[in-house]
Amino acid sequence: MVSRPGGIRTAILGTDGSPHARRAAAFLARLVPHPRGRAIVVGVLEPVRTPSMALMPASVRSRLTAEMADMERERQQAAKKSVEAAARTLAKAGWRVDTSVRTGVPVDELLKAADETGADLIVLGARGNSGLNRLLLGSVAEGALKRASAPVLLVR
Repeated sequence: MVSRPGGIRTAILGTDGSPHARRAAAFLARLVPHPRGRAIVVGVLEPVRTPSMALMPASVRSRLTAEMADMERERQQAAKKSVEAAARTLAKAGWRVDTSVRTGVPVDELLKAADETGADLIVLGARGNSGLNRLLLGSVAEGALKRASAPVLLVR
C-alpha cells in the first residue's frame, strides 16, 4: 500500500470528531510509522455563509453579527478539541503529531495538506456500514478516493 520502505513517513488524518473519524484515528494508531514518521491531524471547517444584511435594521445586523462570531468561536473550539483528541491517540501510540484546523471545502483542504507535506497516506473515516449506507462513503471520502495523489485508507 505505501510505496516507501520502512513504514509510513507522513500520514494525513482527516477528522471531524465523528465516531468514524475516531475509528480512523484508532486504526492509524495501530500502524507502525517510519522512525521519523509523523501524522498530521487535520480538521476542516466549512465557511459559514452570512446572509445578506444590507436591508436589515442596524440593531438586527449588530445582533446577527455577534451571534455569528460566537458560533464561529464555538465551531473553532470544537474542531480544535476533536483534532487534539485524535493527536493524543496517535501520540500515545508513538507517532510524532502535528495538528491543523483549516477553513474551506473539506476534501480540498485535506488534499492540499497531503500535497503540501508530501504525505504518503491519507486516512479517513467512512460513513455507512450496511445496505444502501454501504454505497454512501461520504462526500469527503469519495472525493479523496477520486482525486488524491497519495493512497487513501478508509476506515469504517
